[in-house]
Amino acid sequence: MKYYYALFKKTPEAVEVEFPDLPGCYTFGSDWGEAVANAIDALPAWLAHAEPEFIKAPSSYKALEKLKGTLVPIAIDNEILESYQSLKRFNVIFPTKMLTRIDGFRKKLGLKRSTFLQIASEEYLQNHGGMTG
Repeated sequence: MKYYYALFKKTPEAVEVEFPDLPGCYTFGSDWGEAVANAIDALPAWLAHAEPEFIKAPSSYKALEKLKGTLVPIAIDNEILESYQSLKRFNVIFPTKMLTRIDGFRKKLGLKRSTFLQIASEEYLQNHGGMTG
């Protein structure tokens, strides 16, 4: 499991979090628990949107131990990383009756049309031997 060290610093207002190896990857929380949760989300979000030349290999604890604050290893959550994947807009044409049925069903589930169609497509591919990835 790949991880990066996060540097946690307690201030009077918040717990600030910085990833020393990833320039501009910062977050915070009102307490330690919230700061850790936000760091778990911020790390894959930053990695998903960073230019490749800014993503460097994680430093060792030894290389960072002189920094002021508390170092905590944060694992890269691959599910969160995938959720930040880039999206591509495209147009599709559906028969009116089918679209009406889709909209009625997805509204009951509280889903956006695009989310419903993505889930339906993923399920279809899984059930019919489509490629994953």
